[in-house]
Amino acid sequence: MEVRKPVTELKHLDFSASEFMANGTRYLVKGSLSLERYRWYEKYEVSFGFARKFKDIVKELDKSIDLANKGKGLEAWNIIFNLKESIGKNRLDDHWDNGKYMCALFIVTENEDLTEWDEQIANKKINDWNKEGYENDDFFRLAANLVDNYIEIYTEIFQHTSEVAAQIEELKQKSKSENMNQ
Repeated sequence: MEVRKPVTELKHLDFSASEFMANGTRYLVKGSLSLERYRWYEKYEVSFGFARKFKDIVKELDKSIDLANKGKGLEAWNIIFNLKESIGKNRLDDHWDNGKYMCALFIVTENEDLTEWDEQIANKKINDWNKEGYENDDFFRLAANLVDNYIEIYTEIFQHTSEVAAQIEELKQKSKSENMNQ
């Protein structure tokens, strides 16, 4: 029985490379997908991007429309705002697995059938990447780059969230100052 050497330093993906080794397996990075794999990509893309399942997004949008039709525009807007803000929170959610699956769609073994998709094979790949000690954030970045405009939208939301947090902190400080002066 071969004893595996413990990983004490994490590795980083070379984003300019077209292949890498992980747990004794050679992985190739492809730039396109078959029809079947693209179908799966679309499924994972929505869940990864919004940190919610498609049906839950539709449910929230329907709820927002219903509130707007009842003249509750502020509540309707709040649902839309929260839906968009969820883009910036997806790393904390179990939907991040869909980002790893997106990576596995494009990262293949030498003899892998590119016209088929199997989540069990994807899980083996992810396990190999983990055992090799690759950094999780590299796969998050790769998945984020696979979604059109995700990085720009994520950056915009993070900036907006930071600005709102700064404004709230400023209000707290003003309130604290006013309370001290009373």
